[in-house]
Amino acid sequence: MTDTRILQLTDLHLFCDMDSTLKGIPTRKTLQSVVDAIRNEEGELDRVVITGDHTHDEQPESYKIARGFFEPWIERLAIVPGNHDNRAVMQSVFGDVIERQATGPVKEDDRIVFSFYCGQWLCLGLDTHAPGEVAGHFGERQADWLRAQLSEHGDNPSLLFCHHPPIDIDSEWMDRTGLKDRHRLLDVVQDYSSVRLICCGHVHHESEGHTGHVRVVTTPSTGIQFDPRGSKLQLANDPPGYRIIELIGDQLKTRVARLPQADHTPTSA
Repeated sequence: MTDTRILQLTDLHLFCDMDSTLKGIPTRKTLQSVVDAIRNEEGELDRVVITGDHTHDEQPESYKIARGFFEPWIERLAIVPGNHDNRAVMQSVFGDVIERQATGPVKEDDRIVFSFYCGQWLCLGLDTHAPGEVAGHFGERQADWLRAQLSEHGDNPSLLFCHHPPIDIDSEWMDRTGLKDRHRLLDVVQDYSSVRLICCGHVHHESEGHTGHVRVVTTPSTGIQFDPRGSKLQLANDPPGYRIIELIGDQLKTRVARLPQADHTPTSA
């Protein structure tokens, strides 16, 4: 049985200025190291998904830099925004990608979503960006769109991608910036046993939890890493990473991979 493989990258936080850093981490250099490792170690990829925070400064040139990293995978690329993104600028730089991945309008706030099949699996990208906010917002119309997608595609196993986790991850400070109207998303997925996994970013940290029958995972950043402990922002000296999702028939395996070491030390939070 042929398996299909999806790469999830998240929280790139790129800058226009090549020398700019995010709390001491040169995010462009770390992304290059992550991409090099993927090319050397992961073999063929059927899809590449970015779950938000493509840039930190939200400038067109930064998005062009991000696009440059993924040009070899551009026909297999799917993207959704994070809280550090700008939908209008994303549209201007990734317009062809967004047009290709669109499956009908989600009118509320011009949300950027996607829907595609990978083997037997229906893969859906959700937009949880709330302009000017760190926490996420799902929205009633997007909930209707998700319900329609899951209903239309029947019993096919489903995999969701979004930026903000829809559950707490047992971190006092991280959980304050999660998905604020999570009930809208959770109400939908609890009605569909076909939804198996939700892959998220935002917390710059690997975690795993469940909501009902659905597994929820978060993935490390390609740049700076966070420590979930404590009551306020904490930085971790862990290597950047990414997630691989392997789909074999109706079965799923997923793992996080990190660079062998952290080549850069974060500065104080």
